[in-house]
Amino acid sequence: MSNAPWEAWTDPAVDRFVYNADGSLVSDPSYSAQLQELQGAEWVNLGQPAFFFGPGLDGIWADDGVKRIVSVPAGTATTLRVEILNGSGAHLVYGDEFSFTMDPTTPAPPSATIMQNLTAITVPEPSTIALGVLGLGALLLFRRRK
Repeated sequence: MSNAPWEAWTDPAVDRFVYNADGSLVSDPSYSAQLQELQGAEWVNLGQPAFFFGPGLDGIWADDGVKRIVSVPAGTATTLRVEILNGSGAHLVYGDEFSFTMDPTTPAPPSATIMQNLTAITVPEPSTIALGVLGLGALLLFRRRK
C-alpha cells in the first residue's frame, strides 16, 4: 500500500500525508506505518511496517502494495487503518478507518496499491501522550474510596 504522492490518484486533492502535531510533515525515517485490516472484530497487522522516506519526501511512506493485502480477494471490499509507530516501534496513533476494494484485475495494476479512502494522519506530541498517561495514573491513584 502507498501514500506516495507521485502515484496517479483519482483524487489528487485528498491529503494522505502524515503530520507532526505542530503541522510539519513527518520526516523521521525511523518512523513507520503499519497497515491493519479489520477481520471480524479484531485488527490484524498486514505484512511488516513500512518506513517513512525521510527528508525530501516528508510525510510519505510506501511499501510493496498488493501482496500485503493477502486476505482480500480481487473485487472484495475490506476495512483498513494505518498505525504510526516511532523509531523504537512504540504505538503513536491510529489513522481513521477506511474502506478499500481490491482491484478485480489479475494481476492488479500498480494503481491498485493506492489507498483511495486514506486521509491525513496527525501524530501527537510525545509530551501530550506523557501528560495523558500521568493524568490517568493520578486519577487511579487518588480515586475516592467508599
